[in-house]
Amino acid sequence: MLPTIIHKSTMRVAGLTGDGARTGLVWEDFERRYAASPFAKADEQAYEIRLYGGSRAIESGMDIHVGFAAAVGADTGGFAVFELPAGEYAVFDVRVADGYDSGNAAMDKWLADNAVEYSEREADGRLFVVECYNEKFKGGGEPDSVVEIWVPIIKTSGGRYEHKI
Repeated sequence: MLPTIIHKSTMRVAGLTGDGARTGLVWEDFERRYAASPFAKADEQAYEIRLYGGSRAIESGMDIHVGFAAAVGADTGGFAVFELPAGEYAVFDVRVADGYDSGNAAMDKWLADNAVEYSEREADGRLFVVECYNEKFKGGGEPDSVVEIWVPIIKTSGGRYEHKI
C-alpha cells in the first residue's frame, strides 16, 4: 500500500472530542448537536482525528475528535476546534470492509521504510492521524467503501513520491 502525498492548508475541524473507545457515540452526539446548531462548513467531508501519543500527554477519554471542517471565519457555535496544521500528509486508502485498522501494518511499514525521508508530525505536542470521509466512503456496510487515512509527515530529505495539492 503506497500513499499519495498531499499538501493541505491549515484546517479547523469543529466538533466534539471524546473517548475513542466510544467513537460511534461521539459521532451521534456531534450529529445531534450539529443538527440543532449548524455552522458553515468548508467542504462536505467528515473528519475523525485520532490522537495516540507524542510529547504531550493525552487526557484519558479524550483521544478522538470528530466533526466537519469549518469555513474560514465561521462561528462554530461552541463546538471544540482541532486545528490541523498546514503541511504534508501521506494519504492511504483503507477498504472499510477489511476493517478500519486493516491498513495499520502497511502504514507502519511505509513509515519505517521511509524514515530517512519522512517522519511523523505532531499537532500541539500530540501524534495524530485523520480519517477523512469523502466521496469514496459509501457507508460502513458497503464492500467498495473506502476511508482515507491521512498521516501528517515532515519531509526530512528529498522525497520520491508524487505530491498533489
